[in-house]
Amino acid sequence: MAKKTITLNARSKWPDVKDDYVIWHQDHAIGRIRLVADPKAPATPWEWFITVPVAMPAWANGTGESCDVCMKEFSAAWSRFLKEIPAERLERAWEFERAAQSRRPRGDPSAALQGAQGGH
Repeated sequence: MAKKTITLNARSKWPDVKDDYVIWHQDHAIGRIRLVADPKAPATPWEWFITVPVAMPAWANGTGESCDVCMKEFSAAWSRFLKEIPAERLERAWEFERAAQSRRPRGDPSAALQGAQGGH
């Protein structure tokens, strides 16, 4: 049985800010990877988290020493998320996302980024 490939895309969250990325999957903002540079944790200056509007399991976020490490960990967590979260639940999350976007004023720049904002 062939393994299904999952494609993720990282885009800058803000045009003028480096090292802060929104992660996209199939036209949905599903998470974020960003440089934190916390002086209390200098060995893990990057963080990642999944931001789909459902209750998140404890393993849906983490830290790493580089953006590449975080992207690999995010990718593994997203694969796990897709396996463990029922398809109906994910579809309800996408419906919620579409409903929220339809209520925003046209031209609202936060519309495309809303899924990647918020806590983790």
